[in-house]
Amino acid sequence: MERNISLVSLLCVIIFNGCLVFEADAVKSQRSEKLKLIHRHSPELGNNPGTTLGPPKNSEERLKQLVQSDKARLHAIKRRLGVVGKANDWVEFPFRSAADMGLGQYFVSLRMGTPAQTFTLLVDTGSCLTWFKCKYMCVDCSSVFEGQRYFSPNQSSSFKSIPCSSQECKTIDKASTLPTCPHPNAPCYYDYSYLDGLNVEGSYFNETVKFRFSNGQKKGLEMTMGCTDGLNLKDRFKTVDGILALGLNQLSFAVKAAHEFGGKFSFCLENHWIIKSESSYLVFGAEDQVPNMQFTDLLTEESKMTSLYPIKVTGISVNGTMLDIPSYVWDMTDKGAGGMIVDSGTTVTHLVEQAFDKVIAAFEPSLSMYNKTKGNLDYCFNAPPFEEFDETRVPRLALHFEGGAKLEPAVNGYIFDDSKGVKCLGFLRLPWPEMNILGNLLMQNHLWEFDLANKKVGFARSKCMLD
Repeated sequence: MERNISLVSLLCVIIFNGCLVFEADAVKSQRSEKLKLIHRHSPELGNNPGTTLGPPKNSEERLKQLVQSDKARLHAIKRRLGVVGKANDWVEFPFRSAADMGLGQYFVSLRMGTPAQTFTLLVDTGSCLTWFKCKYMCVDCSSVFEGQRYFSPNQSSSFKSIPCSSQECKTIDKASTLPTCPHPNAPCYYDYSYLDGLNVEGSYFNETVKFRFSNGQKKGLEMTMGCTDGLNLKDRFKTVDGILALGLNQLSFAVKAAHEFGGKFSFCLENHWIIKSESSYLVFGAEDQVPNMQFTDLLTEESKMTSLYPIKVTGISVNGTMLDIPSYVWDMTDKGAGGMIVDSGTTVTHLVEQAFDKVIAAFEPSLSMYNKTKGNLDYCFNAPPFEEFDETRVPRLALHFEGGAKLEPAVNGYIFDDSKGVKCLGFLRLPWPEMNILGNLLMQNHLWEFDLANKKVGFARSKCMLD
């Protein structure tokens, strides 16, 4: 049976498909592992003509790329929920990179094998299989990923192929594991398909991933991953070596790492509109205590129903006044309407029309001195650059969650430059009935903690310092 999984990525609250909900029942270690998260527009990825990796030419091109990626990502979420609608609902984009297929915005560098080999992986909270471009038992290895980086099992003494006749093979993942077993010692093969069009084929293996803890100690943790030697979208992974899967089942990298290092993981996203010394990062295990951390529950029953991980919004306020948004907008139905998911792979916050219209109406009086104009988002206006823009005129936005938690993002999280002389409010309008999505611009400069053992998500302001 073919599995369809949407690459709805990085660290949201967790979006997964076909992944079993994980119940953390023990904490093995209070140590933590911190990985740097690299935004796909970071100069660290270099100049990659023909792709959306690395710095765009200007702010207009940057926002355009991010909005295009959001549209593809939203489409993937809708397909998962079975609410795609008409056949022409799909938006076609120029061929550039896997980011244009809703793959998310962030990458990590991971060390694996003995001796260790270093790889750049896309972080994906929407799937459960971590895989690498790999050459192992291929018929014509010279033609596989020619000129690209790949994992070489023959150069790692800790590599362990999983036999197709083993009990481990039979229990890894029934939806994507193939029954092919020509002889008892043949590899355990998989065929993994994503709603976004990506398909990967290869064999499962166990390998040691190298962790360096915050206290300076090092440890190797054996993980089950995929050696991918069949990839239908090779050009989209020229500068990326594979996928780090953070969905919730026992195969997932996130589940095993979090279980090993404290039952939780967290991430902190810097303001990627500004080049500065702070860094985004991903942590497995308990992060250093941050003052004023606020928590709200993960709605686990809704997540089982929809294969998403939502949180409960109780309202939106502007300058301290709660907006008159119908309460049913925040209630998720079995058809995927209403409610809110937290998805750091989506850039701009998406609100259904009942909420969007109220938010815009609350902002308009303060922005009335500026002329409305067309831009990449739904509400844009003519305005001077940020250094000349009077932020004190901008109303203060807050999202309120069940349990009393309140997210108060900085102004530059919801008003930003679209092009020269044009600014936009950072929200996109969705028709009802659809689902609200909290995007990463409103999550910036906060530490977000996902407590898998206690089924809670917390957040607090942070400078996102890597060290």
